[in-house]
Amino acid sequence: MKDNLEWSRAEYFYSKDPLNGQKDKRIESWSKLLASLPNVELSSSELKTEVSISLNWTSEQKRVTEDLLLDLIPWRKGPFNLGGIDIDTEWRSNLKWERFLSLGLSLEGKKVLDVGSGNGYYAFRMLGERAREVICLEPNLTHVIQFLSINHFLKKEEVKVIPKRLEQLTPEPNFDIIFSMGVLYHQRNPSDHIKLLSSNLKPKGKIVLETILSFEGPEMEIKNGKYANMPNVWYLHDANGIKNIAHRHGLKVSSYTKGHVTSSDEQRKTKWMPFKSFSDAINIKTGKTLEGYNLPIRSFFILEKN
Repeated sequence: MKDNLEWSRAEYFYSKDPLNGQKDKRIESWSKLLASLPNVELSSSELKTEVSISLNWTSEQKRVTEDLLLDLIPWRKGPFNLGGIDIDTEWRSNLKWERFLSLGLSLEGKKVLDVGSGNGYYAFRMLGERAREVICLEPNLTHVIQFLSINHFLKKEEVKVIPKRLEQLTPEPNFDIIFSMGVLYHQRNPSDHIKLLSSNLKPKGKIVLETILSFEGPEMEIKNGKYANMPNVWYLHDANGIKNIAHRHGLKVSSYTKGHVTSSDEQRKTKWMPFKSFSDAINIKTGKTLEGYNLPIRSFFILEKN
């Protein structure tokens, strides 16, 4: 880990410019896009019940902004209402957020880490729950640019994005709560992922883990790493499997939600994500995935550090 970044350096280095030092042929065009976004007055915002931003702008500024944001497709997580622009994303992420809220875990005054944050939708909702600070880790630069585009108008300094993977940072017990949503099943070693999350957690801190449940025992290996048209899906776990991994690393599962079956009501093609989506991963005749598996069932788990 000698080449890893320390958290303090990473937060400082990327706080003003998350593209700092990144290598991507699209950065020049992205920078021009961000510079072309109009500077308009924020009238009000709502983050607790949705991500809605009211702006004092002209119809022309609105039209230009919508065209610019459409250049950033695919938009996966949302929705966002930006001054009357309805960014209808692939995932109705508000539904997943409601399932998290049902656990009753307070974020008020907490320093939160969101691993694999995407475009920051959940981070903004965390601010709506009065989190003190949210750090997002997101290596996909398209998602980083989407976040920067939204925050250009929202101007929330309490949320920052670092374009790195968790493995690229030196573990430090900095965070009160760490979110890992839709990440565990992409890990070739799920136990190491939980261990790394815990190593960045303060004593008595909590991990919010959201994942797809196994339907064949505590741990189920996915052949060829493909499930419901998703690449790099290696292992699924049921509640006992999650409890086993948690216990191995000095954590306990304090609560979890009932499993929720993914459907086309929650994940689908839209104007803002016009490519293949959930319906394309399902065999209509069998009611299973194209690979022959049961449909994804997702659940939240709260893991507490001793």
